[in-house]
Amino acid sequence: MHPDADKINIASGLKLKWSGVIDLGDFYTKLKLWFDREGYGDEFKSFKEVKYVQRMKPNGKEIDIKWIAERDKSDYFSNSISITFMIMGIKDVEVQKNGKKVKMNSLNLEIKLFADLVKNRKGRWKKNSIMKKIYENFVIKERIDSYKLELYQQIYILQDEIKDYLNLYHF
Repeated sequence: MHPDADKINIASGLKLKWSGVIDLGDFYTKLKLWFDREGYGDEFKSFKEVKYVQRMKPNGKEIDIKWIAERDKSDYFSNSISITFMIMGIKDVEVQKNGKKVKMNSLNLEIKLFADLVKNRKGRWKKNSIMKKIYENFVIKERIDSYKLELYQQIYILQDEIKDYLNLYHF
């Protein structure tokens, strides 16, 4: 992100906590596919796994992951979504599924979601420029509001996708 770009925080720290048995690799892949499908999937430019730390603990393996994904909306705007995973107590287990033994993972999971609308993403104007303020407050105000609403809906769709995978109730 350019130093003169501004962020409008749309969602900060939406949190999901879950404990149970899932296929962790499949969960990871499904979430990554969601980002691909929504246009955040270019791992060489817009999608980055900025943190992956794995530790062995007495109660099982622990993994910390952080993803940051950005999708350009125009020359002036982009959406930025970050997601952090804290996965604790990971243990390999075998469960019966359709009469077959399947390897899964027993774990405790905490996920936090963040979303920001990035304005002036290329730094076309200085941060406190009067022309930038006029442009944003009078010329493109409706577009800003539209992009904010769209990103707000998208972050909650992502949260619902995660809940669906984990079979949580929607509130």
